[in-house]
Amino acid sequence: MSRIRVVLAAACLTLLGASCSSTQTVSNGASTTSGPDDTSLGGSTTTTVSGGSTTVAPPTAPPTAPPTAPPTVAPTLAPPAGGSVLGAPTNLQSTAGGGVTLPGGFTCDDGDPGIPGWHVADCQQMPSYQDGVTTLVMRRNDDGRFGVVALFRSGGSLVQRFRAEEPEPGVWSAVVVQLGDFHFDDGAEVWVGYRYEGTGHYLDLDVLDARPDGSIFLGGLQGLDHGVVDLHPSGATVQSSVYGPSDPGCCPSSVLQREITFSGEQWWINTGSTYPSASAPAVTGDF
Repeated sequence: MSRIRVVLAAACLTLLGASCSSTQTVSNGASTTSGPDDTSLGGSTTTTVSGGSTTVAPPTAPPTAPPTAPPTVAPTLAPPAGGSVLGAPTNLQSTAGGGVTLPGGFTCDDGDPGIPGWHVADCQQMPSYQDGVTTLVMRRNDDGRFGVVALFRSGGSLVQRFRAEEPEPGVWSAVVVQLGDFHFDDGAEVWVGYRYEGTGHYLDLDVLDARPDGSIFLGGLQGLDHGVVDLHPSGATVQSSVYGPSDPGCCPSSVLQREITFSGEQWWINTGSTYPSASAPAVTGDF
């Protein structure tokens, strides 16, 4: 009888061991096992619940601002159809070294700077690229010849960069300088008109324009018969006489009118239109 009790006790112990499993059964038959939490950036954590599992999305980086569009640059106007760049010859010539040098603080209000052999008839200054421009229209003390200089700042001084000089007395009756920003780039251009003696009233025109890249444009027109140049915003209107085969010297039968405009970092003149002298548009000259 005691043997039977021993066998029964062993069977009972086996049944008790089976009831101590580490797996828990929940409703619907799903099971869960514990594991380490995933806390790494960009990872995901899965938790099993009754009836299925839910996935938590990985953390996302904060939204970035859209890229900034590059600044808009105004398009450059196309050159006039059939036009040409103002070019040589010009009366103003580039001068490398020498010539007129003035103190950097000189202003036109200071009066005549006392250039040996010359006296100043006109002085003008305006802001421009290359730290501003100063122009002097001068007359020789001995024979009255005209001279024109354009100075730009160099170090602590105003230094001559361009110069024109009347070839001999009595060739030019007047020299007029006009400073102005006529194409609105925040830098003044130098416009110089040279009027010749004689009944033809010929006019030469030079245009000097300091540019943002450090270069300087120089171009012009020469021999405008009865020339008239009217400066205005965006450029200038140019008129000159056109003679027919039988026209007397006093009375040209036609007038050519052209326009000077700025495009592609250069000054251009178009081919223009011809009018009968009696019906040509009225133009007031600045030179």
